[in-house]
Amino acid sequence: MEKVKFSKYDVLDIVRSSLFAIILSILLVMAFAIIAKFANIAENVIEPVNIAIKILSVAVGSLIGVRHNSKGLVKGLIIGVLYAAMTYLVFASVSGDFSKNPMTVYDIIACVAAGVLAGILAVNVKRVKG
Repeated sequence: MEKVKFSKYDVLDIVRSSLFAIILSILLVMAFAIIAKFANIAENVIEPVNIAIKILSVAVGSLIGVRHNSKGLVKGLIIGVLYAAMTYLVFASVSGDFSKNPMTVYDIIACVAAGVLAGILAVNVKRVKG
């Protein structure tokens, strides 16, 4: 089995993408919370919307943050796992509830899948310079 070697640029891609995704996620969750407060949204809608926000955030973060065209699958996988861990810590600390939740497993799976797909896309789609 061949080892994957990361350059400092690969690590920067991962960190940059994860930070973009986390910031976007926080902004989208705050916007959704404001909408939910005034729109009287049902409780059973909140969790699927939060997962959709996480998937969108990881995908957009990966597409924006990955700038070097190599190791897209591995970068996306790491971005998804790092994002899931960081958002769990951020949102659990805000809510004050660090208990295990069955949705956490689904969050990790969804974030990793979104990260892998977006990472592959990010390194294989040529950027338009202009």
